[in-house]
Amino acid sequence: MGAAGTPYDDAAFVARYARARPRPPRDLLSLLLQLCRRDPPKLVVDLGCGTGLSTVAWRRHASHVIGIDSNPLMLERAPHAANIVYRTASADSTGVVSGSADIVTCSQSFHWMKPRSTIREIARVLRPGGVFAAYDYALPPLIDPRVDEAFAEVLRWSGLPTLPVEKAGHVERLSRSGDFEWVRNIPLHSVEFGDSKRVIDLALSIAHVAARVQGTHDRGRAWTQFRDIVDRTMGRRRWRFWWTYDVVVALRASRGGTRRKGP
Repeated sequence: MGAAGTPYDDAAFVARYARARPRPPRDLLSLLLQLCRRDPPKLVVDLGCGTGLSTVAWRRHASHVIGIDSNPLMLERAPHAANIVYRTASADSTGVVSGSADIVTCSQSFHWMKPRSTIREIARVLRPGGVFAAYDYALPPLIDPRVDEAFAEVLRWSGLPTLPVEKAGHVERLSRSGDFEWVRNIPLHSVEFGDSKRVIDLALSIAHVAARVQGTHDRGRAWTQFRDIVDRTMGRRRWRFWWTYDVVVALRASRGGTRRKGP
């Protein structure tokens, strides 16, 4: 999910994004199924779904799935299934029927959204007792210290801070809204496999990096060094990519319920 006039409007960027970014951890889906107490859930809504990586994960776990994003170019790359529908819409005006969703998710996207109006829309869409989850992964995944350091240097060169976008306010905003009776922050991880090309594509799937590479005639010494270090370190092997996730989960207040904040 991104703004117009950025690399998110470039087809090559979107294709790299779809190839390089991770799929949701299986444990996350298991957790949300347990919390929503409906298996299978009748409807899962994935907000800011981008290229559908976080949407299609539900195809075998839910009766119906709706992926929503404001960028039609990213939705064109989204994988399809018989029980999945994609809509071009904003996260705070989805058009989804009130109280119809068992689960609403935001993968690496909640920080792009207008917090107050989006939280109101999530609460409207969820049934009482339904589950909301916002989850974000750290970049880069853990592969090798040399790759990690080179990735951090490229982020500095691109102008993107090495610290993650500030997302600590998610728990507080959800708790203060009064629409959720329980909110908690938990860590998760997943393991995927990839090679040096995936690492390079991953860097180029970050808008700041892609814009800097495209805007630099010689592509910059930092970028050249990054590619050299990744190629030398990883060679032609496939490596484990250890992804770490920060997850915020919240239960939609039941009728007559009281608001509680998790420990």
